[in-house]
Amino acid sequence: MYKKIDNTNKTESMVGYLDNGTVVAVESGWRIKPETLAKLLMDRFPTKADAVTAVDSAILVPVFKKDNYESLDGYGDVLEHNLNFFKENIRKHIGHLFCHMTGIWKYSNDGISWDPISEMFKDLSGVKFEGVRDALESQDALAREVA
Repeated sequence: MYKKIDNTNKTESMVGYLDNGTVVAVESGWRIKPETLAKLLMDRFPTKADAVTAVDSAILVPVFKKDNYESLDGYGDVLEHNLNFFKENIRKHIGHLFCHMTGIWKYSNDGISWDPISEMFKDLSGVKFEGVRDALESQDALAREVA
């Protein structure tokens, strides 16, 4: 029986890009909320060239990288343990996947459905991030306001 994975308490994310049918992705060392990461990716890394730069450099402080997730489904296997064919792709602590494909950033929290992050994460702040430091400072400021 299919059992849905609960990723509500997982803040760890992977960021990748689709290139010729395969995905190159990194697990970011930044412990950043998916909402904040989505905004950062849209603001600072909107194009495929930008996505390649983000994933292939030290910008996201990668703690893990894989250069070939066989396909988008193989990348989705990071989250979707119940249906995967590539057991080596499983990363049980990851709860959020971001992938630049079809000219835009898309998001998945189940490894199966991929939605544009502009639809998944509505940004009404009016603030534009110039880099990771802006995103982290904004996130920390919001945490202090709520506390």
